[in-house]
Amino acid sequence: MKVIHFLLGLVLYMAVAVAGLALMVSVQHPPCLHLPLEWVRGIPPWGRVLLGAGGILYLFVFLLTGVAWRRKRSFVKFENEDGTVSVSTQAVQEYLDGLKDEFAAVAWLKTQLRAQRGALAVGLVLGVKEGTQIPELCKLIQSRVREILHEHLGTCDLSGVAVEVNEIRSRKKTAPDSV
Repeated sequence: MKVIHFLLGLVLYMAVAVAGLALMVSVQHPPCLHLPLEWVRGIPPWGRVLLGAGGILYLFVFLLTGVAWRRKRSFVKFENEDGTVSVSTQAVQEYLDGLKDEFAAVAWLKTQLRAQRGALAVGLVLGVKEGTQIPELCKLIQSRVREILHEHLGTCDLSGVAVEVNEIRSRKKTAPDSV
């Protein structure tokens, strides 16, 4: 949709730019505006109506392709003794993003959640600081995610917790003290 909007906008921009240039040139050469006006006058009335309707339709399509449509929200649903509980995956994702503050070795963290066939799939992408024991950290993070979800969602089906380390940040080297 963004590509279509870009292309429609590019054509619209070029048309406005050509019209602007024609108006600027018409100051020095007034007959240059007469040619397009004569061409439009030569079109039959029904053709001018179609041309105008096409222009309005073009602008309408351009505006529609620029509208950001809402995504369908996904929920984790599970049953308890009192009924059904639905929790937004976005709310859970924002809560799990706070895990970064619990682990000093984590430089940054992004959480990705998907509800798949009634179960929740958790994906964590993170950057760690230099010197971190990555396998141990990943095990700790996975168990903490399971603990948080069990603590806050109760009997939620968890299909797995995948951890992906994309960066190992080195410490900044400091200049030696000068004597």
